[in-house]
Amino acid sequence: METDLEKGKEKNWKTISVLKKPYLAALGGQWDVMKSFFEENENHAQLCSQMTVEGDTAFHIAAYSEEKELLQHLVNLLPATSSLFDALNKKNQHGNNTFHEVAATDRVETAEFLVRKLQEPSQLYSGEGTLEGLLKAKNKLGETPIYRAVAHGQTKMAKYLATKVWDLSYHFRREDDMSILHIAVIGQHFDTAIWLLRKDKELAEEGKVNELARKKEQNGFTCLHLLAKMPHVFGSYSEFSHMGKLKKFLYNCLPSQFEDDDVSDDAILIKGYRAMWRAIAKGWPAIDKLWKMKRMHSSASELTKSLVEADYTWKDFPCELNNEDKTTISLVKVDKSVDKDRGDLLYHCQQMFDLVCQLGQTSGTKEVGGEGTSKGQPRERNHQKSYHHPLLEASSNGIVEMFDMMIKSYPQVIEYISNDEKNILHVAIGHRQRDIYRRVKKMEVIMKCRLASRIDKNGNTLLHHVAEGKTYYGRESREQAAGPAFQLQEELSWLKHVRKIIPSHYIMHCNNKGKTADELFQDTHAGLLELAQKWIKETSQSCSAVSVLVATVVFAAAYTVPGGNDASGRPNFIDSPFFVLFTIMDVVSLACSLTSVVMFLSILSSPFEYENFKTSLPQKLMIGFTLLFFSVTTTMLSFAATIFLLLHFQKKAWTKTLIYTAAFLPVSMFALMQFPLYAAFNNLLHTLTKKIEKKVYPQKFLPPYLRTKKLNKLS
Repeated sequence: METDLEKGKEKNWKTISVLKKPYLAALGGQWDVMKSFFEENENHAQLCSQMTVEGDTAFHIAAYSEEKELLQHLVNLLPATSSLFDALNKKNQHGNNTFHEVAATDRVETAEFLVRKLQEPSQLYSGEGTLEGLLKAKNKLGETPIYRAVAHGQTKMAKYLATKVWDLSYHFRREDDMSILHIAVIGQHFDTAIWLLRKDKELAEEGKVNELARKKEQNGFTCLHLLAKMPHVFGSYSEFSHMGKLKKFLYNCLPSQFEDDDVSDDAILIKGYRAMWRAIAKGWPAIDKLWKMKRMHSSASELTKSLVEADYTWKDFPCELNNEDKTTISLVKVDKSVDKDRGDLLYHCQQMFDLVCQLGQTSGTKEVGGEGTSKGQPRERNHQKSYHHPLLEASSNGIVEMFDMMIKSYPQVIEYISNDEKNILHVAIGHRQRDIYRRVKKMEVIMKCRLASRIDKNGNTLLHHVAEGKTYYGRESREQAAGPAFQLQEELSWLKHVRKIIPSHYIMHCNNKGKTADELFQDTHAGLLELAQKWIKETSQSCSAVSVLVATVVFAAAYTVPGGNDASGRPNFIDSPFFVLFTIMDVVSLACSLTSVVMFLSILSSPFEYENFKTSLPQKLMIGFTLLFFSVTTTMLSFAATIFLLLHFQKKAWTKTLIYTAAFLPVSMFALMQFPLYAAFNNLLHTLTKKIEKKVYPQKFLPPYLRTKKLNKLS
């Protein structure tokens, strides 16, 4: 037997070595050389021989090379005595026939050519040699050509091949039970997934099983759950929220679709509009990238809407958690010395129990012949897996679109409790998803009565989830780029806002580890506090040094009057408007720089505790930095006024242009480099604005019917 196997391998290697020339031509893209080789070779059987170590024939290579003419030429070279079906049905080591390789490309015309050739009278005969048989053939993964087309996002190819089969549902899953819709969502081919849902709906109307939207893969995830794990494909999470105004304007102008398949024939303007943007996108890679992003956002939202309507599994509630109120308040701290020993003992007992169960299942498996096992492996313990609900998953990732659709479709889902007894507020606050938190906060009745009072399985209140901060540090954000001080301020702001919505007696609640929220916050944020202290000290020292330098320059400039003085000590250019500008800018620059020095020194002399990072230190830093910016700006304006005074006789435009450039280039660069720091002041400015509005518009002076509206607007 081994001898026959060795002989077979030797024969394959000899065949591969004979076909070395066409293979080298294929590697170099020399298709004419490959054509000539098979034309001159009288042994046309080599067309179906193995050319590569993967078992690819010439037809496989021509198919995945996307060379339509090459494949047509090879098909025409087949002798009349040979069967086209046998040639196309030849499989490589992956189990792919020629249609599998063609399906992975966007060459629909190649598939059309092969279908026409197979439907010729000379190729039609009964048995397996039919077009239906080729399209139903599965590779080693259990993928048909239609499944493979969907996996590669070739929607047009999948649509065409679907018209050539009788039962489309046959192609809906592969050997590992991964559905065709799952593979489309995982590959982020959302347009293809939308088409599949429509076809599935048509099959349901014909009386066939409609299960694609509700189908779960081997880990228990539906397609809606998979989408909830892809925040980057939605506009609410992606870089769209951080775009500039010009980029957002272009984004809104771009059409949501690329092709005109969904547009009626009389919609000439829409077709022309899309054609215009297609032409622009070819010459502007940035616009093409922006358009692809918008199409992805649009198709992801449309797919989410379809899945929310078609998949009802996400509406299931774990009744044992909803009907049983496990909310308890603990004000007693656990004795850590006793609990540690008890915890170690329980841990080792649990490990022994798991081992015994595993050994029992292994022996039981051998007795019953491996039922429920895979390849003789022992079965896992039958326990409920702790998966998040799609709504909770979407909330943790900040997918506002999915949240809004699910709440609109089934509002009761807002009270869903996960297996670890967390509700949507726990998840949103734990992941610092401000948009989700604000939406839930508007539901005042349910938030106060149910959501805010929930304590999870680990004894954590909402305030404990703020204090943990684990999920927050794991993600990148614009606030992190601004500096640790503003990160700490953001954390303290969350602590302040959440403290207002929970019941007052929850503030002193201890979790299962015996810690209150404040104690947990201090433990988990000690490292961030140290970084914030170091960062704000170094920033204040650097800025104060720059402020002193600017103050020195403008102070010296005040005693060096441009143009000099006359015999009486009066400045020669005192009547010039540029001299007045020089004087004013010099005074303002000196005042701003010295005031900023005072602010930075005040920061350096402040105690760097948690309370100081709430408002005091960031506010002082903002004021000092703003004054420093104005001092640099006015210094350059003073410099420009001096140059104009000295060169007032020059009337040429180039002198003014040069002066303006020299004056504003440093200011512009300074502003651009420090813009991320200014972006971190948004929350602080918003808070100050609210306080000013409350002072300017006291509620007691407003009519009663306006007081509530004003308070809602401010909140």
